[in-house]
Amino acid sequence: MRVEFYYDLVSPYSYLAYGQLGRICEENGAALILRPMLLGAVHKEAGIKAPIETKLKARYQARDIRRWAEYYGVPLRFPDPFPFRTLKTMRAAMFLRERGELEAFTAAAFALYWEESGAPKGFEEVEEDAPISAVARRMGAEPEEVLEGASSPGAKQDLKDATSEALHRGVFGAPAFFVGDEMFWGNDRLHFVEAALQGVA
Repeated sequence: MRVEFYYDLVSPYSYLAYGQLGRICEENGAALILRPMLLGAVHKEAGIKAPIETKLKARYQARDIRRWAEYYGVPLRFPDPFPFRTLKTMRAAMFLRERGELEAFTAAAFALYWEESGAPKGFEEVEEDAPISAVARRMGAEPEEVLEGASSPGAKQDLKDATSEALHRGVFGAPAFFVGDEMFWGNDRLHFVEAALQGVA
């Protein structure tokens, strides 16, 4: 059994879900398969506006995210600005996936971005370099090598392909989870993920 986890590091609900998935998979004897994608491209292709673009929804969501963090007992320091740029970051994730280091990168990046206010501070590509470098150092990788890898044609194409695959499977937002061919969307659907692993759903 396995749980496929589609995510982008810009997604607060992906951060919240990631903190629970390890336990869920361990308790149910399942493998966690990380599936990075570019959330902005998914929203655009699916014709969906990000919640932050709707003022009332954005205001509610800010409180909701904090409630979930408190419920799970996980740290949360909401990034400023939000949303932040992750194009190069998710390309770095694809580069490190090929080296077998995606899990380490994802864990360190979620912690830096969502627990320590270390997310990119602007919307230019260069703004991602310092956070990516910090994550690389934490996981014992060479920052310049990771930055170079993130800018490579291979990483760029891999992210495009991964995002296209997500859309092909019906993903329209993050986080999304697959147990077999069944998709579950949203941090608040994790109990359905557990039920599917237990053969209940």
